[in-house]
Amino acid sequence: RVAEHLEALGVEGFLVEIGGEVRARGRNPRGEPWVVGVEDPDGPPLAALRAVRLDGRAAATSGSYRNAFAHAGRSYAHVIDPRSGEPVEHDAVAVTVVADTATEADALATALMVLGPDEGLRWASSQRLAVHMLLRSADGAASLSTPQFDALCVPPRNR
Repeated sequence: RVAEHLEALGVEGFLVEIGGEVRARGRNPRGEPWVVGVEDPDGPPLAALRAVRLDGRAAATSGSYRNAFAHAGRSYAHVIDPRSGEPVEHDAVAVTVVADTATEADALATALMVLGPDEGLRWASSQRLAVHMLLRSADGAASLSTPQFDALCVPPRNR
């Protein structure tokens, strides 16, 4: 809604971030497209795993790497699968989606976080969505993304 209000006022270049959802339009003060980082939860503070251009689009991330706890040898994420009523249990720990609006990006990121890496990426690919998933398993960490997401990426400045 903030982005829509700025657009109605005729503001041509802005970046709005509220609670992790980001929407951008136009160019930054250097005259370049807005670029935001996808956080690397295993890196130093504010380290970017990937960096993506948001030219008139929005990005949102849903994940369990910040809001989870372990009890009796089981990890409990704050993301609940509505099909079972239980916390999600798969290797995806974060899903980032780039879409036309922050509302759409946020809803898709949460839905894909619930679906997990296999079903989620299969569906995202069939819909040609710009999606990045961060996975963790006993074998280590991995990143998976759709070609639509990769096409928006630029090298992170902190790497």
